[in-house]
Amino acid sequence: MTARADPVDEARRIIEASTDAGVTVRAIGGVGVALVAPTIGRLEPRRTYHDIDLVAPAGSAAITRVMTALDYEPAREFNMLNGSERLLFHDAGGRRIDVFIDTLRMCHELPFRDRLASEAWPLTLPPADLLLSKLQIVEQTDRDAQDVLALLADHDLAESDRDGIELPRLRQVCGNDWGWWRTVDDNLDGLIARWIEPTALDVSAPGGARSSARDRAAALRAALAECPKSMGWRARAMVGSRIRWYDLPEEVR
Repeated sequence: MTARADPVDEARRIIEASTDAGVTVRAIGGVGVALVAPTIGRLEPRRTYHDIDLVAPAGSAAITRVMTALDYEPAREFNMLNGSERLLFHDAGGRRIDVFIDTLRMCHELPFRDRLASEAWPLTLPPADLLLSKLQIVEQTDRDAQDVLALLADHDLAESDRDGIELPRLRQVCGNDWGWWRTVDDNLDGLIARWIEPTALDVSAPGGARSSARDRAAALRAALAECPKSMGWRARAMVGSRIRWYDLPEEVR
């Protein structure tokens, strides 16, 4: 099959080819959001995509065979050095495919190996993990804000991933790690203020989308503030922001 110009369609093609080869691959990032949150296509300015981010479990050596069969060139030196955590591929036009193995390591670490088998979400990680992958970004862009808006507009907070954004997953991640909680809470607070402001970028969101996202963001903040916290969380909270609680990953091309 020929590569598709639209990154969202191309992600579907890669996932379908991987599934046919017996390899578990799911989409995350902006493309992952586009696959489960149709509101993203109705926001102005229009959301654009360049690279495709995917996730897979460890031990998936066949990923490279699948990608090369789809005419992607592996970044051989990078993959040799980092293949246990991350693989990189490019097509002839320069489009990049990132494949994160077992854990997404950016500003925070998000293990996802146990999150790849959800029958409700055959193309992506569950919405809770997509949301976490966006809310862990300390220096959020306008595109990140659009992705969070679309996720919260299209998916209610729920107790299982089949029904929406799974609260138990969010409580588990943020209730065990003060740094995670602090970044998520700061981002939600900023986004709520942004979605109230009438001159915000997202003012062109379709009717009701922005208010739904704002209300769910507020409900999520409250739920995470009230959820049980681990001993490690409480110990780190005593140190607070005197020590940086996040990483700033370098961009890799």
